[in-house]
Amino acid sequence: MKVKYLLLIITGLMIGLSACKKDNKGSEQAAIVGQWFVNKSIIQQQTISTDAVTDTTYNSTAFNTYDYFQFNNDGTASVSFSGIFGINGKGTATNGAGDPVYGTNQYKYNISGSELILTSTFIHPTICCGLDGPVTETIIQLDALNLVLRTISINTSYKTITDTYYTSGR
Repeated sequence: MKVKYLLLIITGLMIGLSACKKDNKGSEQAAIVGQWFVNKSIIQQQTISTDAVTDTTYNSTAFNTYDYFQFNNDGTASVSFSGIFGINGKGTATNGAGDPVYGTNQYKYNISGSELILTSTFIHPTICCGLDGPVTETIIQLDALNLVLRTISINTSYKTITDTYYTSGR
């Protein structure tokens, strides 16, 4: 009889505890809202045919106030960049007078577990230059002061892993 009551109590506790499970999706979405400035980027590129690996690290001096991610409460985001950071160096676009031209892209975003899913709100009219679906980045770290995102891209020649480190500018 005591075993029967013990099993009943344990079952009741398990049901009660599972009902109290918290949903973290809203808290992650809320934690990412704000402006995040790039302070470091590590790019690792593996050549598919040879497995040779090359890496490059950009420290805070490579970035300026145009290098940021802005996440809004309404599920929209903007990413701004002062140049194109690649394995072989930083490229900067300029106008005809030699002044730098900074780029910004607009997205809708969603967070699912550790995945940040970005859907471009701008569809390029030229087929060669548009994205064919959402981009998924992995959230490596997200707290009040730091955000680290990992992007993995693979083509026929290379696998590239980019870890971008951000500091909160809220």
